[in-house]
Amino acid sequence: MTAVIHGTKRLEDISLQITAGEHWAIVGANGSGKSSVGNLLCNGLKIISGTYRTAVKTGYVSFERVNEILEIERYNDDSDFLDFVDPGTKVSEFILGANSEDEAKLVELAGEMGFTEILNRGIKFLSTGEMRKVVICKALMQEPELLVLDEPFDGLDLKSCALLRSLISGFVKKGIQVVLLLNRFSEIIPEITHIAYIKDCKVLMSGAKDELMASDALLRFHAFHYTLPAQLPEIDGANIVPPLPAGAPLIDMRSVIVRYDEKYVLNRLNWTVRPGEHWRITGPNGAGKSTLLSLVSGDNSQAYGNDISLFGVKRGSGESVWDIKKRIGLVSTSLQQDYRVGVTAKIVVISGIFDSIGVYNQYSKKQQDIALDWLEMLHMKKHADLPFRNLSYGEQRLVLLARAMVKQPDLLILDEPCQGLDDINREMVLKLIDHLGKTGTTQILYVTHHQEDHLPCITNSLELVPADGGGYTSN
Repeated sequence: MTAVIHGTKRLEDISLQITAGEHWAIVGANGSGKSSVGNLLCNGLKIISGTYRTAVKTGYVSFERVNEILEIERYNDDSDFLDFVDPGTKVSEFILGANSEDEAKLVELAGEMGFTEILNRGIKFLSTGEMRKVVICKALMQEPELLVLDEPFDGLDLKSCALLRSLISGFVKKGIQVVLLLNRFSEIIPEITHIAYIKDCKVLMSGAKDELMASDALLRFHAFHYTLPAQLPEIDGANIVPPLPAGAPLIDMRSVIVRYDEKYVLNRLNWTVRPGEHWRITGPNGAGKSTLLSLVSGDNSQAYGNDISLFGVKRGSGESVWDIKKRIGLVSTSLQQDYRVGVTAKIVVISGIFDSIGVYNQYSKKQQDIALDWLEMLHMKKHADLPFRNLSYGEQRLVLLARAMVKQPDLLILDEPCQGLDDINREMVLKLIDHLGKTGTTQILYVTHHQEDHLPCITNSLELVPADGGGYTSN
């Protein structure tokens, strides 16, 4: 079978038979075509030759679907025209849709999945992990016979991953067939019976799990060893910022409070990042990690009501948000969701020099060459002239990493930078970031839920944990 993905890009000669009682993992690198196979299973692609047949009711959950949902929510946000923050679509309304008679079923399922307390919260206020649970719940409400989950564990903390594995086991016991689309072999759960390995939009190998996991051929297909560059690309001399005040902390927060309505997200947080320090930030989903980073990046208005100094300057003392952003490189899920302009991968990287989404100034040949050097370092130069939005989720993540590092900023904020990346690209990214932390002048703030995604250059840690009264603190 052959099916269209984007224009001339196609799934080629796909042969896959999933029979009753089988549960599959479809594994492959970023851009290999995994998500397209998932769409194909759920009738989401145009078939141009061959035969496709399904006799079962399917449900599909993916990063792309989540992004589409949140984009619609942002479009309908009326906060700018109201005297209060528009709560938007509540979780319960989003899941139920017009089927309000299923409310008891929703409450039961939300209890099983551990998110009853957010049923009345707007979906635009959910963390990545919370949103992942919600869209899976919505798919389950349709009682599918075949459930396709695209990277279900990305963005979830360890406790939530364990819960989701348990829930998937429960789906299997109830007779739901499961297909997992994965970047990491380590995320294949025991209930999986078969594996298909896909590369360059073709299924290279498929069969029983035990046979494929023991295959030397599979290891050869998936093997890769990244060599660190002899030197990092140049820094654009036209956009060099003044040196920081000697000895001044990059970040100094004192008794910081962030809350929405009566819910505390951060409660009297004290935190200082001194020159030369790299920090790992951990905590469960919803603990306030992304909120904390938004205070640093200048994207959270509650910074003005708190005692916060960034790069030696107290917030609210006359500095602009652009004074902050020119010292920062950022990778986050929210940035990836917000980067919706129709530009090429190369322009996305160049935009990091100007701290913009899209490029609205004339850029120089040197700036273009620096951007291409970073894309080459991340093995993405071949995609330089392709539309950013046509790339896979993981490929987009690599381009945004190049964007964040292109000016080798004073502070590199990495909120789950390996989310959506396969094992090969994850190894490459971690080595490159660690190299930048060890050899450059950039300091790193790093959020991850994966213990194996370790950066040796980081020796400081901040853990956000629930505090008494529903607030959050650090230890």
